[in-house]
Amino acid sequence: MSASSLTLSIVSRVAIVIAVLSALSLVATLVLYFQQIAIPRAVMALGVWGLPVAFLLAAVVVIGNIIKRRNT
Repeated sequence: MSASSLTLSIVSRVAIVIAVLSALSLVATLVLYFQQIAIPRAVMALGVWGLPVAFLLAAVVVIGNIIKRRNT
């Protein structure tokens, strides 16, 4: 496995983990809101910033794969 393939694999796994954690954070935000419990800042931050970051990382993986295929 080449270094670029390993890097893209790691980036894609990080993107998946961030997306899942962000989705869980959004669910936790809704649950806490409806129970009228104060929502921790970390939960809100992960919910707000997690999905866009995961989307950008996924775009990096797609662009990296396109570049890799064009070079071979």
